Amino acid sequence: MKPIILTLTLSVIFGINTFSQDDRFKQGNELYANGNFEEAFEVYESILQSGLESPALYYNLGNAYYKTGELPEAILNYERALLLAPQDADIRYNLELAYEQTADKIDKVEVFFLTKWFRSIRNLNDSDGWAVYSIIAFVLFLLSAGFYLFGRSSATKKVGFSLAVIFLIISGTSFGFSSYQKEKLVDRRHAIIFTPTVNIKSSPDTSGTNLFVLHEGTKVELISKLGEWWNVRLQDGSEGWIHESDVEVI
Repeated sequence: MKPIILTLTLSVIFGINTFSQDDRFKQGNELYANGNFEEAFEVYESILQSGLESPALYYNLGNAYYKTGELPEAILNYERALLLAPQDADIRYNLELAYEQTADKIDKVEVFFLTKWFRSIRNLNDSDGWAVYSIIAFVLFLLSAGFYLFGRSSATKKVGFSLAVIFLIISGTSFGFSSYQKEKLVDRRHAIIFTPTVNIKSSPDTSGTNLFVLHEGTKVELISKLGEWWNVRLQDGSEGWIHESDVEVI
């Protein structure tokens, strides 16, 4: 099996130059490279606390937590990195390997292959990237429509019409993908369990019946909230209630 990728990632790879100019980010990278992983994630966390974020920052932070054996924290930060850069293969690979080390092995509900293919296409870019594609395709649509409206020959009009339809579909699809990726960033609907062992309840109360047990590092979908309790769903479709103190929203 390919070993987990724990090398540092520079922010410029993700097209974000903010952290390449931040001394704290460089300091954290140096500490990580020298094996001072706890000090490294403290520096990375200080950057997050100042209100800045990037895929590279979350990715490096996840690697630092992984090196210190703090699996839930590593998974949480890999997940947050993936939200910002869903197209990044290294983040996805590290995240999958980290999940393999969690105690709970939950079978996923089978997804129709066309749905799986559609989702993989949608994750080829982030919100900003899809927005750029949408704008470019719309401009090409306008140009093609111009050939159709003002072309002198029937051949030109046919080509213009065909291209206009194609570019309009591409623009609309890209815009939809962009909106979806943006919504995932704004409306966080998943969380990671941080309590070593937790009982999932049948109702939002400590007196509720214990349905099943989950362990730290497991990912759950947040369905609704009542008071201090989250109604959660697992990848196999199982549902129950968990106290908000037991999870950290991605």
